[in-house]
Amino acid sequence: MKQNILLKTALTLFILSIFITAIILAKNVLVPIAISTFIMYLLFPLVSKLEKSGVHRIIAIMLVLLATIVVVGGISVFVTVQVSNTNVDFTEIKEQLDTKVDDLQGFLANWLGLNNSTVDKYLTQITNNLLSFAEDKAGTLFSATTTTLFQLFVLPVFVFFMLYYRTKVAYFIFRLVGRKNKPKALYVLRQISSVTASYMGGLLIVVLILAVLNVSGLLIIGVRYAIIFGILAALLNIIPYIGTFIGGSLPVLYVILTNPDPLPTAFKVVILFTAVQFLENNVITPNVVSNNIKLNPLAIIISLLLGNLIWGMAGMLIAIPMLAIAKIVMQNVNDLKPFAYLIGPHGVEKHSMSLKPMWNKIKKAVGNGKK
Repeated sequence: MKQNILLKTALTLFILSIFITAIILAKNVLVPIAISTFIMYLLFPLVSKLEKSGVHRIIAIMLVLLATIVVVGGISVFVTVQVSNTNVDFTEIKEQLDTKVDDLQGFLANWLGLNNSTVDKYLTQITNNLLSFAEDKAGTLFSATTTTLFQLFVLPVFVFFMLYYRTKVAYFIFRLVGRKNKPKALYVLRQISSVTASYMGGLLIVVLILAVLNVSGLLIIGVRYAIIFGILAALLNIIPYIGTFIGGSLPVLYVILTNPDPLPTAFKVVILFTAVQFLENNVITPNVVSNNIKLNPLAIIISLLLGNLIWGMAGMLIAIPMLAIAKIVMQNVNDLKPFAYLIGPHGVEKHSMSLKPMWNKIKKAVGNGKK
């Protein structure tokens, strides 16, 4: 009995390792297909409405794709113009950084009793490394972005054929699972389509709202390049936890490096992103993004790390919707239901802390006031 269990476990791990190795090696093919799949789910409701109104499927797909390309292209051109007009003065940053390093050197020497030459040696080395890294990344950012955009040109082709052959793919799945399991397969496919479309659409709306809030707040505070920092922070918010932290840290770091007296402005930026994050978590996302995607934070963090390990930044971007789809499938397969429970939020309700009760009281009070 034990040998059978060990053999089954070893075989499972071997197959899993082969599968992971294959998807890593096929990254250049699978990443565009995966991204195209989620874009397809986002555009499917529009295409379906046009088809139901009598428009031919090919024409409906072409019209929706054309409108999407125009909108995305317009936003990309706007952001590209903003980035191309951004000239970061690294000489000014180095001068400000040298001043702050001198102040820090004096503080460390007086407080810790360290030798000035030793402190100066290590701080100068750290400063030079940071500036070299920043200049190198700033110089390669545009070319990397251009390369990525060139690779993304294939996405409309994938999306077109996925929307065109969606019925054929569904019938393929029905034949694969057999007539007996066809009703359950149909239910799973409809659930995946509904949840993914509402999630992707809601996520897009959240990004637009956050971009407006971030840019407006940074402009009011007076941070240079507010449009770039605000849009970048909104886009990074797609990656839970990690993206939010990075998006808020960039303008704070820039203020600290460029302002002679950075603390008041940096404090305002921290307050701004804290307030925006509070609104996003408790007001915007719960009311905009589909509530059907319920995952616990540990599962989300692990999926982000695995996504980054396997497919890099693209893997982090699609990790959450992929995990949500996996959960839908697990919930409808008896042997996999325990795994759906494991990555879900249930089971720790009595230990949880939430601001929702307070927020519900506030909404109730506001509603009673209006009456």
